[in-house]
Formats: sequence, structure tokens, C-alpha cells
Amino acid sequence: MFRILVVALCAALFAWPAAAAPPPIETYGRLPTLEQVLVSPDGTKLAYVRPEGESRKIVIQNLADGKILAGVGVGTEKLRDLHWVGDNHIAFSTSTTARVRSNSSSIDFVGRGEIAQTRVYDLTTRTFQLVLDKTPNTGNFTSGVQVRMNEGKPTLYAIGLRFSGVESYQSLFRVDVLGGPTRLLDSGPSVGDISTQWILDGSGANIARTEYDSKDGNWRLLVRAGVKWYPVLQEKAPLDPPWVAGLGAAPDTLLLGRLEDGMEVYRPLSLTTGKLGDPLDLKNGVRGFIFDSVTRRAIGVVENDVDSTMTFFAPSDQAAWAKITRAFPGERVTLESWSDNRKQVVVRVQGAKTGAAYMFVDLTAGRASMVDDMQAGLGPDELATPKMITYKAGDGLEIPAVLTLPKGRDAKNLPLVVMPHGGPESYDGLGFDWWSQALAARGYAVLQPNFRGSSGYGQAFTAKGYGEWGRKMQTDLSDGVKHLTAAGMVDPKRVCIVGASYGGYAALAGVALEPEVYRCAVSLAGLSDLHKMLVWQRSRMGGERNSTTRYWRRFMGVEGRDESGLAAYSALSQVSSIKAPVLLIHGKDDLVVPYEQSQFMADALTAAGKPVELVTLSAEDHWLSREATRIQMLQATVTFLEKANPPN
Repeated sequence: MFRILVVALCAALFAWPAAAAPPPIETYGRLPTLEQVLVSPDGTKLAYVRPEGESRKIVIQNLADGKILAGVGVGTEKLRDLHWVGDNHIAFSTSTTARVRSNSSSIDFVGRGEIAQTRVYDLTTRTFQLVLDKTPNTGNFTSGVQVRMNEGKPTLYAIGLRFSGVESYQSLFRVDVLGGPTRLLDSGPSVGDISTQWILDGSGANIARTEYDSKDGNWRLLVRAGVKWYPVLQEKAPLDPPWVAGLGAAPDTLLLGRLEDGMEVYRPLSLTTGKLGDPLDLKNGVRGFIFDSVTRRAIGVVENDVDSTMTFFAPSDQAAWAKITRAFPGERVTLESWSDNRKQVVVRVQGAKTGAAYMFVDLTAGRASMVDDMQAGLGPDELATPKMITYKAGDGLEIPAVLTLPKGRDAKNLPLVVMPHGGPESYDGLGFDWWSQALAARGYAVLQPNFRGSSGYGQAFTAKGYGEWGRKMQTDLSDGVKHLTAAGMVDPKRVCIVGASYGGYAALAGVALEPEVYRCAVSLAGLSDLHKMLVWQRSRMGGERNSTTRYWRRFMGVEGRDESGLAAYSALSQVSSIKAPVLLIHGKDDLVVPYEQSQFMADALTAAGKPVELVTLSAEDHWLSREATRIQMLQATVTFLEKANPPN
């Protein structure tokens, strides 16, 4: 049910009570109160995911009176996405780490994978449909879904795997959620090294597709004329192939993104002539496009600035968005979902007054209602306010970073946790971050640098990270420590480094390559041996010639076939330099960075007589999808930090 809070869209929110003692650490580790809060296309209902321990439930709620219309139990499978299909059907995809068998008795899959299935729940009949379950010679698993209104009927479009003899084909299917037959619309080339992306227009017409051969690096865009496909654009791209961002603002156009002279550029591409138009004038660059829910055409952009500013092409849309943001002065407002007419909107609001919460905005009625806090038990009194800062790296490059300071403490001589993000081609922004909030509540300043190689700041900034694993990407982190030390904000003798995935690698590399900087390290699912990681990737990808291996070699700085130089930047090879205690945490079901990367490191540190602890997360993947293991990770991290680097 909605929490009781209603504000006029032209008014500020009221003041909140004084801060209380920090909540138990488990409060931060629990799964979010709500996930994927979606307004129905007609604006009359909400659908959202409410975790219940290790299970999740999809809740459908009437907006007029707050009545719960349905609660759909998902069980303990990992819920990946949620979609309205019309106003009375909900599609949701779950995944599990498993082996699977296709509907064809002659086909078995070897090895484990993260397997996703999609189901559709009918709110009227209270029944379920497993997508592709009874489709001949097709696996009942999906690798992506889209929703359209096709001839007035809500329709789901699913990408699945079709089998013919010993061959398999990535294929596009049309699923009639009202009970009609599932139809095969198109199949790409035989599955191997070629991946296919389909582009649908607002009515579900299959108007274009891309094919990318990761082995040879050949990319091409094809458009459809009748039953045949015709290539209109082809490029050789061993790395960084072009990408279709979606339908353009003008009819019969696509938005094509590509790198030109090292810069990310978007151009409209005519489906009629196959010609590219002039680059879009995007002053700050773009983090993403905003699309109309019905036509699926671009109607605005999310700008590449500190606040991820939303800019709409139509003045009426811009005025409506400004009206929403004015209702929450001084707060950060981001779009979560909206109705087809964009009059009923769900936004995430974060700031000193609201804390971090989902708000429902009805532009027609001129009111905003709080749906719920993002994290139960964490209101504005318990949350610190992060801010963006910049500092100079050793070579003068400006490094943006998120700094979160403990609430109610002077910013002087604080203990510091440096928390590099994963990816490494990702970035940290000002959105709610449960991990950094948990550490700030325990008295630590938390610095999240967007080191060179991060995304979100333009392709030129990302490219500065190529070949810099363990080198400038690493010193960008310690340069942040120097900056905060010079400002008197942190105590340089009380600095630890904590991270996950690439951030876990950076944590281990920090204590191995710059042992004088860090007092301790926590690596969650981190890489310890870069060469072994590449060998593992090649074994999964079928050899050297694939875009994934080329991507990692470029970032790691490998030229030619000689990978021996990676030892100098691998913590496993530099164990003798490590002085600080190390905590390793890793999920047994991790299919992105294998568990062995942490096991190798634990064994080497133990053999060298170095202080180390390995925490194994049972049945957990790379993304901390389960509540019990999130709490386990957070408790282990805080216990370790408070012992190795006491906050007081």
C-alpha cells in the first residue's frame, strides 16, 4: 500500500525528524523494498516486485483506491525483468544457474549457464503461460523480450533458440498473450559466433536486424523488404561495432551509434534509402535515449552530465518533466516508468528530505504520492547524501568521483574506504547505493572514483583506460586518496580499498602494487590472475578469435600473443609485496569471474603466511542476487573493516 504522503506538485516536501542511531547492518544488505515499479499503459495500475526473504512476489495494485489486485509468487528463482503486456498481463523473466535440455530430444547443452525463462500472468484469468514451452523444436528459454500492440492486441516478442538437426538458430517469435498461437517470425544465422539483434517498430513489424560475427569482427545492418533482407551498412569491427540505439525521432529512421575518430556519435539512418544523416547535436553527450511507449520513437535524451539530465525534444514533454522535478526542490529525480500518455509517472527521488523513495506522480490530478522507500528502514534520517567531486590524477586528467561522508560527523581525519566500481566500463553516479551507505553509516568516508576507462564520460575518457589495468587506472584511485588527504578530510593511515568484479581486482592490486597506501582490502568476485582469466575466457568462447577476448586484452594491455607481462599487474604474482590483511568473498555460481580466482589468491596468501580470509557465498552468482548472501557479504565486510581499520 502507499505510504501516507501527498504533496502538491508546486510545493516543497515537509521537514523530517532528527537523525536516529544507525540501523543494524542487515538493514542495508536486505533486498530492496520494491524493484521495477511499473505503471500500466492506461495509468490505472502499478506492478512492482516485493522481495520476501529469498522469494519474490509481483504485486499488482489499483491506483484509484490502493487495493491489491494480485500477488504473484515467483519463488526463489532470480527475477530479472518485468513488463506490462497491455493492461491486464504481466511478463516476467527469471533465471537460474543450471544445465538445460531443449524440447528436441537430440539436443543437450554441455556445461552450466545462466538460463532465463519468461512467463506471462493473466490478471483476468489468474493463469500463467510459459513462453515458448510448447513451440516445436525450440528451447523454452529466452534471451530477451519486447512488448508491442500488434493489430490492437498486446503482444510479446521473444528471442529464443530454434533447433534443426544438429544446428541451432537464434530466432524471433511472436507470442499472443490472449491465447493465440506462437509464431516464428525470423531466424538469424546458425548460432556460433554470430549474434543477431532485431528492431521492431511501434506496431511490432520486424523492420531491421543487425548481425555481428565476433570471430571475424564483421558487422552488418539489414532492412526488410517483403520477405527478404537487404544489407544497407557493413563494417569490419573487431572491437566497438556500431549499435542501434532504437527508432529515430522521424518516421522510418533508426538511431545508429558508432565511434568516429574516437568519439561516440549518433546519426539517423534512413530505412528507405539506407543513408546516414548528420550527427545529432548532443552538447554533453548521451547516456541514453528516451522513447515513446507507443511509437517507440526517440522523444528525448538522458544527458551525459552529473545529474543525468533528461532533455525532451518536444516543449510540452519538457514542461511536464520540469513540473515533476519542481515538486522535489533540491532532490535528485529520475524516471522509473510512465503510462502511454505520460500523465501517470513513477520517479525515484533521492535527497535530504525524501531519503531514497519511489514516488507516483499524477500530472492530471496534480499530486504526488509516496509508494515506498527504496530500502525498508532507511529513511532520510539514516541516509547520507552523496556528492560529486573531481580531482586531478598524476598526469593531470580530471577524475570524477562520488564522495559519501558519514552523516553528522565533521569531514576531518575520517577513515576512508576507496570503492572502485566493476566493469571496468561502467560508472558510479548519485543514485542510491546500499553498499556505500552501509559503510558511511559505520563512520567511514566512501570514495567511488570514476577512473579512466569508466563509461559515462565519453568514449575518449573510456579509451584512456586501454592498457592501463594495474597502471594508471590503479593510480587514479590512490590519487583520490591524496586529494582527500590534502584537503584534511581523511586520515591517510586509515585507508582501505573495497570492490567487486573489476573493483575486486583493483582492491587486490591496490594492496599488491601500492602497499603503502592501503591498510586492508576486500575483494568481492575479483580477478587475481589476469593470464588465467584470459585462458578461462578463451576456453568458454572457443578460442582466441572472439570479441570478448579482444576486449579484455585491449584493457589489460596485451599486444600480440605474449601475455607474460600480465604477471606484473596480477596480485597473485605479487603476493610477496602484500602487507595488509585481505578478505576474499566469492559466489560459487559465478559465471563471469570464476570462483577459482579467489581460491588461487587465498591459497597463495596462506602459503606465504599472509593474513587472509575466504568467504564462500553458496549458490550465489556474480551479481549478489540473493538476500542471504548479500547480508553475509556485508556483515563479513563490515566485521573485517572494523577490525582492520576501526572507524573511531
